[in-house]
Amino acid sequence: MAENNPTPNPNEPQPTPQGNNQQTPSFDYDKLASLIIGKQSVTEDTVLKSYFKEQGLSADEMKQAIGAFKEQKAKNTPDIAKMQSEVESANSAKLTAEVNQSATLEAVKQGVDVASIPYVLKMADFSAVITDGKINTEKLTEAVKKVLDDIPALKAKASENAGGVHKIGGDGNGTSDGTKPNSSVPTKKWNRFNI
Repeated sequence: MAENNPTPNPNEPQPTPQGNNQQTPSFDYDKLASLIIGKQSVTEDTVLKSYFKEQGLSADEMKQAIGAFKEQKAKNTPDIAKMQSEVESANSAKLTAEVNQSATLEAVKQGVDVASIPYVLKMADFSAVITDGKINTEKLTEAVKKVLDDIPALKAKASENAGGVHKIGGDGNGTSDGTKPNSSVPTKKWNRFNI
């Protein structure tokens, strides 16, 4: 009485085919990753919209607030290249001032007239004076000497730079201009100064 029933009963377990025909499902990992990222961005957008809605902001106001925030952030971000160029220009200006100061002292040592020092500084070639951010005093001396050798008129004359004592004021023997007193002025007791 057991008849073969060609239609299977849904409650009866189905016989599984024997063999190694099982296939593992293949996944496209890039597609899966893009689905996850898309889901995350939608979730983030939804969270942000609900937060701004709680704050009483519309979508346009939200975009304006985000734009203002980005502008403020850009303003507060320092420009590193500009800051580096400012530091380099300040350092070069400082070094140039130090070179000019040292050159002025060297020109005075060489006997240059004080009025001629600016001309000596302008004519001297100080390009080789600075090495590794420091002043090479030997090359500075050579640069000043070269200008003075080329234009000896910039040196002070020997009579101007003779040193010694310069007379200031009267000599005490007469008037303040150094001349002898006028002998035609009568000398009286009340006229002590013989004026």
